[in-house]
Amino acid sequence: MSRKLSRVLDEIQKTEEKIAVWQEHLKELNLLREQLENQEIIKSIRSMKLDSRRMLEILSGIQNGSVSFQYAGEDTSGTAAEINREEELPDMAGHIEVPYDRAPESEDRNDEEN
Repeated sequence: MSRKLSRVLDEIQKTEEKIAVWQEHLKELNLLREQLENQEIIKSIRSMKLDSRRMLEILSGIQNGSVSFQYAGEDTSGTAAEINREEELPDMAGHIEVPYDRAPESEDRNDEEN
């Protein structure tokens, strides 16, 4: 076998090994992202300071689709989501504001450039 071909085959093998390592790393990062998202969801729901029965009603509504989230427009600060449940929970008339953190777009772009 020629030396050139041997080097190319070695390079292919090394590259495939690196790809496997990076794919495993990506899987771990995706799991970590999901765990952190779940923590944020739990923190947001807990911050609503609802009694157990109301919290169960809200969670049930989220799961069955009867709770809708409305986000503030792009011109505003974008720091609150609203849950509108007037039809299902008349005693909670109006909206329940749920704060959420959203990274500024410039911050996202900076991360992408690095």
